[in-house]
Amino acid sequence: MITHNLQQKTPEWHAFRASHFNASDAPAMLGISPYKTRNDLLMEYRTGVTPEIDPEQQKRFDEGHRFEALARPLAEKLIEEELYPVTGSEGKLAASFDGLTMMEDICFEHKSLNNDIRGCKTDEDLPLHYRVQMEQQLMVSGAEKCLFMATKWDTSDQLIDAITLWYSSDPELRQRIFDGWAQFEKDLAEYELPEAQSTVVADQVQELPAVSVQVSGQIDVRENFKVFEAALRDFLENKLIREPQTDQDFADLDLQIKAMKKAEETLNAAESMMLAQIQSVDEAKRQKDMLEAGSG
Repeated sequence: MITHNLQQKTPEWHAFRASHFNASDAPAMLGISPYKTRNDLLMEYRTGVTPEIDPEQQKRFDEGHRFEALARPLAEKLIEEELYPVTGSEGKLAASFDGLTMMEDICFEHKSLNNDIRGCKTDEDLPLHYRVQMEQQLMVSGAEKCLFMATKWDTSDQLIDAITLWYSSDPELRQRIFDGWAQFEKDLAEYELPEAQSTVVADQVQELPAVSVQVSGQIDVRENFKVFEAALRDFLENKLIREPQTDQDFADLDLQIKAMKKAEETLNAAESMMLAQIQSVDEAKRQKDMLEAGSG
C-alpha cells in the first residue's frame, strides 16, 4: 500500500479522490448506499462536482469526527497498539482509515452509534454498506481484520454507549467489489451527462378588452361591445389553442383559459354596473306598474 499525506478538503485531497476509487464510495458503486445512488456517483466522477454540504450535515460530520477522536484511545486499548489516521492506495483503489497500526495488519473504522448498528451482535449483522467499506479497506491495506466501533458521547465528552465488533474479510464480497469497480470504470468511460431540462415558461397572453357600460340621465347607453366582440372572435379563431401537443402548448392554454375567465367576469361586472346606474328608472317603472294595478 502507498500512503498519502493528505488533509481533508484541500485541493490535493480532492484531486486524489477524483483519480481513485474510494472505499467510502464503494457502497454507492454497488448501488447499496442509503445516501447516494450509483448514477449520482458516476456524475460526480464525470464532472468532479460534489454536492454542497448544508449546515445540518456539517454539524453531523463535526460531531462524528469528535466521537471518532474520543473513541480512538478506546480502540488502541483493545488492540494494544497505537492507531494512525492515514489515506492509502493500492492501484486505483483507495481508502481513508480512521486508524491503522504501524504494521498495517489491523485497521480501525468508527461510526456514530445509530439504531441500525445498536442491535448488531456479530460483524455479519452489520448493514452491508458498512461491510463493503471495511472490505475495501482490507483490500487496500492488506490488513487481516478491522475493528469496527460505534460510539455516542455527551457534550462533556462522557461516553454514553458503544458497540465493538471485529470484521474479517469476506472473499465473495471482495470479488463483488473488485468486479463492481471494473464495471464502474467501463460505465464511466461511456457515461454521457444528461441534457439539461428546459423550463417551460408560458407566453404572455394578451387579455381581452374590459367591457364598459355607462348610462346617463337621458338613458344614453355608451358601451364597447363591438370592440369586445371583435377581439373575442379574433382570440377564438386565431389564438386559442384547441389541440395542445407540447408542454409549451399546455402552459399557454392555461393562461388563455384564465384570460377568458377574466373576460367573463368583466361582462358580469358590466351588467351589474349598468343595472345599478338605471336603478331609478327601474324603480319608477315598478311604481308605475303598481299604481296601474291598484287603479284597475
